[in-house]
Amino acid sequence: MTSVRRRAPRPARRSRLSRVSTVSLPLAAATVLAHGLAGCAGVDRTAGAPDLGAYYEQTVDWKPCAREADREVRRETARATGTAECGRLTVPYSYAAPGKGELRLALMRYRAQDPGHRRGSLVVNFGGPGASGLKQLTAYGPDGLSHARTGYDLVTFDPRGVGASSPVRCGGGRGSDDGSGTDDMADALAAQEKALKHCKTEPGAILPHVNTVNTAQDLDVLRAALGQDKLDYLGFSYGSRLGAVYAHRFPGKVGRMVMDGVDEPSPDLKQTTLTQTAAYHRALRHAVTTCTRKGDEDCALGPDTDHAMEQIERAFDHLDDAPLDWPGGRKLDRATAVTETMGLLRSRQGLPEVPNLMAALVHHVPPGESAEMARAQADDAEGKGPDGSRDNSADALTAINCADTAARYRAEQVVASYDEFLDASPVFGPTMAMGMGLCTGWPTAGDDSSHDVAAATAPKILMHTSEYDPATPVRWLAQMARAVGSAVTMTDTGGGHSVYGSPDAACVNERIDAFLLDGVLPPNRTRCR
Repeated sequence: MTSVRRRAPRPARRSRLSRVSTVSLPLAAATVLAHGLAGCAGVDRTAGAPDLGAYYEQTVDWKPCAREADREVRRETARATGTAECGRLTVPYSYAAPGKGELRLALMRYRAQDPGHRRGSLVVNFGGPGASGLKQLTAYGPDGLSHARTGYDLVTFDPRGVGASSPVRCGGGRGSDDGSGTDDMADALAAQEKALKHCKTEPGAILPHVNTVNTAQDLDVLRAALGQDKLDYLGFSYGSRLGAVYAHRFPGKVGRMVMDGVDEPSPDLKQTTLTQTAAYHRALRHAVTTCTRKGDEDCALGPDTDHAMEQIERAFDHLDDAPLDWPGGRKLDRATAVTETMGLLRSRQGLPEVPNLMAALVHHVPPGESAEMARAQADDAEGKGPDGSRDNSADALTAINCADTAARYRAEQVVASYDEFLDASPVFGPTMAMGMGLCTGWPTAGDDSSHDVAAATAPKILMHTSEYDPATPVRWLAQMARAVGSAVTMTDTGGGHSVYGSPDAACVNERIDAFLLDGVLPPNRTRCR
């Protein structure tokens, strides 16, 4: 699917299906809140519906994250400041049948910096799907979301199936599409189908229940537990779709809602991944053009964008058979080069390094800082920690996406579509083609219930996407706005994915801050330059 801060590493956000290096992917003081019974914050009941009142009557017992007993929570928040607080929230496996069992969601918050002007809590989802909210908010730090924390407690959570909230685990044994041909794809898909049979959730049998519809209701239970009549919400990437599903199901509970890096409302694994493939190519060409415009003396790729792109395409093809010696004593093959280039393209700070990385591939010269930055972006996108361990974000991404679609493409259909991906991008297509097969072999059925996001009666939602966002293409912004029916849209002329909070996105930051803190929306179709 995912943008770094200068003061501290900012996690590269993922949108659906942007992970490509494995075959499964293409694609808070320790006091109780004193607002009275959370159920008074509102739970809608209809005749014959299950009684969910007990879930809506919860409060959160916050305590310093450093005192958290759960090993996974400690791991995710190990680098958080001492002011970080953690808690738990109990939700049912299924809201339609709450007797099936319960799980406990892991929560984290930073209190508002200006208590005298505190508006309440801003709930943040960092996307993926599959991204750990605790891990991501830790990486941002308490000041990483522009000025939002001045007026809000920043609250996040590990969604069901993710991180410390009954994580999905599929074990090892997955194949890797390290090549770029149809035979490689067929072998990788066969390995995937075998591996996915072992997927499960720990603890509890919630694998069939990790869909976005259930997570949207989790959001509403969280809203009530925070003592708020309305949900103030910031959703990055996939988090925008989660917000849209919430708005559809609870339009009267929507407060100030922002979506940054807007997802598409009704995903289809083939069309979604094809659109992303073309968007990555467009973003790469734009990054190269910023270099070639400088001319021969200032751009190692030369003054001609078309010629530079031809050289880059040949360089990636060459990596299929002859990986390059690369810093750190490693070999750079095509799959790794694609993953790391995509990481830079998603990162607002990494974008200036894209031409340098491309020049190193074309001319076989040392890549300098670009290689280290690209590797860091790729490691974060793949859930790889400093110690080499991996979180469960890859498995969770697959589980949630596959729960949200009824369609299942057969292996032969994926292989037959290879040339379409190659046409969309000679650079990214051979690797991204596997994204169409994300759910090939997934052991449980999915459904399309999350595709209905109509929320015409909800308050206006602010939606933003950068014009050269590779992971959530800007065309999806208009699609989501139309589908929701109550939106104000905004773009900016730069690149990167989900840029709110980036120091070089001042115009975007100012307008989102004005809405979150003061309720002032920009004019519809605002374009930041």
